[in-house]
Amino acid sequence: MKKTTKVLLSIAAIGLFAAGCATTNGGGDISADSLSLRKAPVNTDSVIKLQKVTYTKAAPGQAKTIQRSYVNAPPLIPHSVKGLVPITKNNNACLGCHLPSVAKSVHATPIPKSHFIDFRPAVEIVKNGKLVKKGKIVAKVNGGANDVYAEHMNKLYPGRYNCTQCHVVQANVKPLVGNNFKPDYINSLTTKRSNLANTFDQGVDTTK
Repeated sequence: MKKTTKVLLSIAAIGLFAAGCATTNGGGDISADSLSLRKAPVNTDSVIKLQKVTYTKAAPGQAKTIQRSYVNAPPLIPHSVKGLVPITKNNNACLGCHLPSVAKSVHATPIPKSHFIDFRPAVEIVKNGKLVKKGKIVAKVNGGANDVYAEHMNKLYPGRYNCTQCHVVQANVKPLVGNNFKPDYINSLTTKRSNLANTFDQGVDTTK
């Protein structure tokens, strides 16, 4: 009997919560047009007029770099990506300018050390006391377990091949929501360069 009462009370509570969500402070129903920032019903695209957006047409090497949004934030792409995408693991035009061995000579932002590191540890599978699979370490270890570096800085870690998964081109549009966030940088260098490879385990006890 007690179990039935608890179930009924739970159903009643859910009903009251749903009713509260379905009304405004004034007691009226919430319009379907006001449920999103686009001010249109969420179940249709027929009445939506997309903003006209423009992207930079500056070629690589001719665009002004954009300050990072915060420390170790993925840099925004300041130049046109026409002809450079899509990126695949076997065809990555970004490497032509951004590999550390090339970047300085073409005044490009070099790919940081973190992109040449396999942060996933080697995996060994033991079955019935026998080693059946040994994990492959892509990089060599210099010292501790968290001091792992690629054998040479021209061998991008395969898990980092998809540049545009994190790095994006900016459109010239007005934000729907204002933002007054102001980042604090560790030092002036971190406004332009990443130091993630040296700080990714800050605050973590790696001895356990």
